[in-house]
Amino acid sequence: MAASSAAARRLLLLRHRHLLPKRHLSSPFSSTSDGLDDGGGGGGRVKIFDRDLKRRHRDRAAWAAGETDALTGTVAENLLDRLEDCRKAFPSALCLGGSAGAVRRALRGRGGIEKLIMMDMSADMVKKWREVDDATGDGLETHFVVGDEEFLPIKESSQDLIISCLGLHWTNDLPGAMIQVTFLI
Repeated sequence: MAASSAAARRLLLLRHRHLLPKRHLSSPFSSTSDGLDDGGGGGGRVKIFDRDLKRRHRDRAAWAAGETDALTGTVAENLLDRLEDCRKAFPSALCLGGSAGAVRRALRGRGGIEKLIMMDMSADMVKKWREVDDATGDGLETHFVVGDEEFLPIKESSQDLIISCLGLHWTNDLPGAMIQVTFLI
């Protein structure tokens, strides 16, 4: 199953290769001497951020963070205020990493969201969100997924809205992540 989804993602990125940058820059964080992360799948992606280190930081943040944070709460509140300007309802939404917990707290029926999928690359962060969600009991159908923003493990055409609150700025391949997001809607 995982091999077939990885192959499908590679095929998707190859199909839309014209949208990706033509030049690759070297980086001190790269896994190879030329700055390209071959990753066994070819394609020569630039590796600016160490995703494993990022996951470990998110694991530590899950352990050390409190229930609420003023910064992430404000950003989530501002992001979700934009939903009030939309006439369309979004029954199914995916929240990518970052401050998904703050988004979940600030949601309060905005956008007509009935089903929310909260995704993060850190299993510890997802576990923390699940524990907090069990205590709220507000009736919103919430699912939790451990996954990477660069390789979205969500079925194509399954979401009405994709939210990212302070989550996508750590991706190595932002255009590739955006291409994947467009296929989810």
